[in-house]
Amino acid sequence: MSFLHISLMLGSLAALAPILFHMLGRRQPKTLEFPAIRFVKKTAVEAQRGWSVKRWILLALRVLMMLMLAAALAAPRVASGLFANSLLAGLLGILALLSSFAAIVLWGRRSGFAALSIPLLVALGLWIAAGYYGLAVLRRSSDSPLVNQQGPLCAAIVVDTSPTMGYKYLNHTRLEDAKEMASWLMDRFPIGSEIAIIGNDAAARVNQDRLSAERQLDRIAVEGKACNLIDRITIGIETVRKSKLDRREVYVLSDMRKNSWSSAAQADLLPLITGTRPDQEPSQQFATAEKPPRVLLQIIDLGVPQQEIRNWSLENLRISAESVVPGGSVTLQADLRALEGDTKEQLMVELAAEPLEKKTTVARDGQWSIPEVKLLDRQVVQSNDQGLASLQIPWKDLSEGTNHAVLRLARPDPLEIDNVYHVTIEAREQGKSVVLCDDKTDAQLVSLMLDPSMSQQRSGSTEAANGTGTEPASGNERANSVEVEPRGRIGQIDLSKYANVVLFNPTELNADEADKLAGWVRNGGGLLVVLGPAAMGTQGPQAIGTPIAPGSTLLEKAEPGGLPSLLPGKIRGITKGGLDASVTALRPTLTNHPIWGIFERPPEEIPWVSYPVYQHWNLVDLDPAASVIASYTQSELPMMVESMRGSGRIIVMTLPYPEPVSVASKAPWSELFTTSSDAWPGFALFLGTVRYLATQNKHPLNYDVGATAVLGNNTKEFPRTYELRQPGGDEIRVESEDDLISYGFTQQSGHYRLRGVRARGLMYRGFSVNVDRREVSLDPVDRADLEKAIGIDNLLIAKEKSEVQSSIGEGRFGRDLSPFLWVILAMMVMAEQTMSSRFYSSKQRGKA
Repeated sequence: MSFLHISLMLGSLAALAPILFHMLGRRQPKTLEFPAIRFVKKTAVEAQRGWSVKRWILLALRVLMMLMLAAALAAPRVASGLFANSLLAGLLGILALLSSFAAIVLWGRRSGFAALSIPLLVALGLWIAAGYYGLAVLRRSSDSPLVNQQGPLCAAIVVDTSPTMGYKYLNHTRLEDAKEMASWLMDRFPIGSEIAIIGNDAAARVNQDRLSAERQLDRIAVEGKACNLIDRITIGIETVRKSKLDRREVYVLSDMRKNSWSSAAQADLLPLITGTRPDQEPSQQFATAEKPPRVLLQIIDLGVPQQEIRNWSLENLRISAESVVPGGSVTLQADLRALEGDTKEQLMVELAAEPLEKKTTVARDGQWSIPEVKLLDRQVVQSNDQGLASLQIPWKDLSEGTNHAVLRLARPDPLEIDNVYHVTIEAREQGKSVVLCDDKTDAQLVSLMLDPSMSQQRSGSTEAANGTGTEPASGNERANSVEVEPRGRIGQIDLSKYANVVLFNPTELNADEADKLAGWVRNGGGLLVVLGPAAMGTQGPQAIGTPIAPGSTLLEKAEPGGLPSLLPGKIRGITKGGLDASVTALRPTLTNHPIWGIFERPPEEIPWVSYPVYQHWNLVDLDPAASVIASYTQSELPMMVESMRGSGRIIVMTLPYPEPVSVASKAPWSELFTTSSDAWPGFALFLGTVRYLATQNKHPLNYDVGATAVLGNNTKEFPRTYELRQPGGDEIRVESEDDLISYGFTQQSGHYRLRGVRARGLMYRGFSVNVDRREVSLDPVDRADLEKAIGIDNLLIAKEKSEVQSSIGEGRFGRDLSPFLWVILAMMVMAEQTMSSRFYSSKQRGKA
């Protein structure tokens, strides 16, 4: 407890005045013998005793009045957390005083013991209760930051930088309001105060001057990931405690959303605020001679009223492929979600891309000149009754190089950060492929389909197919050239120089061969396994699971770690049909897969029924993570299945394409491959599959905020050093290490651009970073969690500036008790007047 005007407590000495007047007013009466009065002597003694009791009660009331007047003028204050206990102690004290007066009055009237014991016991209980709460207030009064209230202070201003701080309300974002509130607070700090701004980097640097704090405040920006305010508050409290100034305060500017306070339920900031150890007993705290002053923690709520929040969000972006050949296309899929309670309406989503400039994009002043986005497509989306909708937009004709685009709402809502997705796609020539096949004719046919220029290197191809392994003599072969090798040479081939391997019509692999292929795939390779008649092996179809016995599968009959380890399921025999064209045909299943992009029209519009399938392998018990790209119309079994292995992928075709020469004329598997020009769908599908596998990046190009972005950077092909430009415009230099570029400071969403110099000129690369929609939640924080973390007595929350002033005043100086004391004093004056008038009138009547 403290007093605003402690000197006025000297006025409590005036309480001696009623006592002095009472003592001086007592004159010793003269004794006169008057025999006639002896009969009324007993009555006079009894009346004198009643007057004596009233006199002492009146005296006590007047003394208390003077003490109450002095206390009210001194303006006593207690810490906000002790206010309730102070009022309760005062109320119990008043009731105990009244009970005591009642007991004295009954004693003066010579009431019986039974009547007197009741008020005495009540008074005793009330005095004990009042003393208990009063002692609790006095013992905890040292926790109040009521020291040197007019001097400079050390203040830490904690700013919430979560995504929801970008919500715009009344034409201001929450962060803009936070900066304005911080400036308003600093205007009211006394001269000589120390200020620490805790924002994006969660680091506290104490500024001795206002200008430095303002500059630090201006650099704060909304991040794409929810911050941990409990950690920042902890840093703020530890920072102000290091100051030598007596007054230490921490201000938290937040929109009070759940994600920012996610760790509040498990936190305990009370020991930091009060300066006590968690394991210290209350008696030890009270006995501590030198205790650090309490830290004032003030939370300022800048949130939007919950009933006025409106928000639409683009969620769950799916990109069909992050790398394609030049001129290729990808499909972007996303979900649109409305905040519950929003009006269900039609919204327009648009795709806009930056034109890829072949020339330099450096302005004369050395700054990057970012081209303006160009609108490519629009789509009107209608949500359902639950406020949900799905959309699919194609991005076609990608230029060679790194392509940047945005998928966004045409009309942004108040929270723009979840209205947009930034997308990066790389269009580049496919890498080198190698065909592994034991039959030299089949190998030559596959290589010619993938690269017609191989016909000019026929001799070299023939030599390779015969097993000599001679590589092309030319030193400047094209990046998309195709080589052929016999399957038996897998152990001697350097797979690291290939982007794609076509394992055509394989027989069973041994464990070492399969392990080598699997390891290469995990490191980013793309493997196409084309199952054909050779997979039957020397024992016929029963070797890979023709249903000869229940439960018989390839995995049970093959050598462990062989070909089955590369498949995403189990082979259970062959399904055969007649030569009727209507029996079985191919049916696209995953229609948005990049493989179908080569057709430049929806794959379901291709006349697949014109190319019947006569027999195919049965691939069952698929891995749940595998994706079925195409299936068969009759059996519903998969025709093409993709599975991810580490950074690479494997695609399995359950019928041979092209048709092996050994069976093409005897027992054809399908009509997809013929010499007719009408058989183009099969050729396009096979070519699109190889291109897809040969153009995939080992590392992604689209990341979530906070993730470490990694780009492959073979220094023989790419520059070693780049200038990296962040979405906010800041530029830094990054260097390649171990043929990789890693960058972990991805706190802002947007496009990250890299510019490097090589012998052929400037080279531009990049990646995109998006906000994880789980980080964007407009749900309010539970007050119970804050009370648990901070303490119900220390939780100060204000919204308006007037509330902030009142709340800060209470936190700094405590709650003023003088209004209550004035009310009690007025009641005591009325009681004294009533009692004195009745006392003196009855006394005069007694004398008469």
